[in-house]
Amino acid sequence: MTTKFTGFFRHPRHFDIAAEHALRAAGQRGRASLWSAGAATGEEPWSLAMVLIEAFQRDDPPASILATDVDVDALAVARRGEYGEAALEALEPARRGRFFGESGADRRRGMAPFVRRLVEFRALNLAGADWLVEGPFDVIFCRNVLMYLEARHRCAVLERMASLLAPDGLLMLDPAEHPGNAGHLFAPGAGGVYSRRREPGHAAARNCTFLRIKS
Repeated sequence: MTTKFTGFFRHPRHFDIAAEHALRAAGQRGRASLWSAGAATGEEPWSLAMVLIEAFQRDDPPASILATDVDVDALAVARRGEYGEAALEALEPARRGRFFGESGADRRRGMAPFVRRLVEFRALNLAGADWLVEGPFDVIFCRNVLMYLEARHRCAVLERMASLLAPDGLLMLDPAEHPGNAGHLFAPGAGGVYSRRREPGHAAARNCTFLRIKS
């Protein structure tokens, strides 16, 4: 099961935290690497690209974004990077003016070339055996994705993501989500932000459950 529901800058604080962390990572290691897992039609990774450009105050920040999804049709939309007025309503006029080209005959606006250069799109099934991704990542966004996986896959996905995070890396879940029995791998923060534990401690049971917190 997949979902294409997304939008620009959903839970805006996540993007601010990710950009701040990317700045620190680039300062320490020369470059920052981020992953949007479950990118759907692209609004999340494009939002990341915009906030990184703003945070680094340059059009070519030392950062890269991998955007993956199992739905190849959604990825095709994401790669095109063209959106109508309904999708762009969430953006301030200044961001629309800076990061998007002029609207065409179909009244859709495309991402500017300097934004496009930051994002690579790739098909990936989180429940599959092979992940064609290479870490370490400084930030992984995996919001509203785990709930669509079969229970037997959820803990394994989080374990693999933990192994791909930098030692000080961040995992972003939706604020209404929790890593369940894989929580031993992550130190919880506020609002769905988790950091990789330096010492995970005892392994949790493999038949992990994934919890969705009632709002």
